[in-house]
Amino acid sequence: MKKLFIVAVVVLGAAFAKAQGAKIAKELRSYINAESSDEIIEVKDKTGKKHYVKSAKAKTAHRIGGTSTSNSTVVFDAFNAHPEWQDMSVIVDWTGSMYSYVGQVVRWHHVNKDKQLIHNMVLFNDGDDNTNRNGNGKTIGKTGGIYHPDHSDIDAFLKTVATAVDNGNGGDGPENDIEAILASQELCNGKKDFVLIADSSGIRDISLASQIKRPVHIIICDYVSDDYIQLAKITKGSITWPGGYTDYSGSNVCKKRHVHSHDVACAG
Repeated sequence: MKKLFIVAVVVLGAAFAKAQGAKIAKELRSYINAESSDEIIEVKDKTGKKHYVKSAKAKTAHRIGGTSTSNSTVVFDAFNAHPEWQDMSVIVDWTGSMYSYVGQVVRWHHVNKDKQLIHNMVLFNDGDDNTNRNGNGKTIGKTGGIYHPDHSDIDAFLKTVATAVDNGNGGDGPENDIEAILASQELCNGKKDFVLIADSSGIRDISLASQIKRPVHIIICDYVSDDYIQLAKITKGSITWPGGYTDYSGSNVCKKRHVHSHDVACAG
């Protein structure tokens, strides 16, 4: 009887996980296709050249994974404020608290297709919950749970998104950010700069950061933690967070400025 009970729990858990993936995919589709305002935003790049982007904010509120998309627009703000980001490799933390932010990525791309922001996208969920399944812990550089969705095909994208949700949610704090960046780097032959979208959970495999060959521009969706400052410094990238931005490139063209909600400062 005990064995039957355990089997029943496992089956019900698997069924719930698959239902969760389909639910998140449905919520993302609704958000991506939502009506936008006609607002045009004027921004300047580091050289002072003007650029124009379409506002990707939806006219109506949406919820993805229980989180309102109107709670934070940090991803929209970052993409709008950095027209110099072109043809980037975008890596997104795909654990539970981040579902609404990947919606912002794809929605911005959907509304501003002419800007060619995204070259490819990688989602990572920190190991497909393998630790919870086999109890063996997570190996640095080989944690897994990395997915390559096709951002240009919404149906294919949402199918991959649902699979990643069904397969796991990390299960603990620090994530395998660097492993995901290196997977993307291999895909692009080390020729694309990176945009990493994450929260302050921390980076389990920060020891691998020296293997990254291009700058990592980090969008933190809550507050900045030490691991992400270290990553930005090592790669000569940048960090954007709600209300602020710091450039660690050491480039002479970065000057103090204010772009929308972002106070810009340069750091060596």
